[in-house]
Amino acid sequence: MKNKIVRSLIIIITILIVIDQLSKFLIIFLVPEGIGNDYLKIETVKNTGMAFGFNEGNVRNIFLTIFVLAIVINFIKNQLERLDKKTIITLSLVLAGGISNLIDRFFRGGVLDFIKIYKFPTFNIADLYVIIGWVLLIIFLIDFSKKK
Repeated sequence: MKNKIVRSLIIIITILIVIDQLSKFLIIFLVPEGIGNDYLKIETVKNTGMAFGFNEGNVRNIFLTIFVLAIVINFIKNQLERLDKKTIITLSLVLAGGISNLIDRFFRGGVLDFIKIYKFPTFNIADLYVIIGWVLLIIFLIDFSKKK
């Protein structure tokens, strides 16, 4: 059972990372000038901060990302037998987003963001993974606590 869960996590995370990295690759080569309007724009921005540019240019952002990923991995390791399918997918979203953005930090010197919606900060698909993953995890925990 443990091997099946770990294999599922690795497969889901790998697929999500490939999707995010491929989207960034395609944006760089197919839309180098940016396209869109004031409400929805595709433009590349190098983000050296955390989510949405918070803490811009701080080298410790890499270590903070690694620390959070280590906490999530440790949680998975300790709760492996108890994880259901929706929690596995949720945690895969969080890990895939964090790892993919970490890949950017190491190989691009910052995270490549390219989706701009109105006045909202520019973001990427990996950011969506992380946000959706954490929101779903909170919803699942609230639902779980209500059932108990």
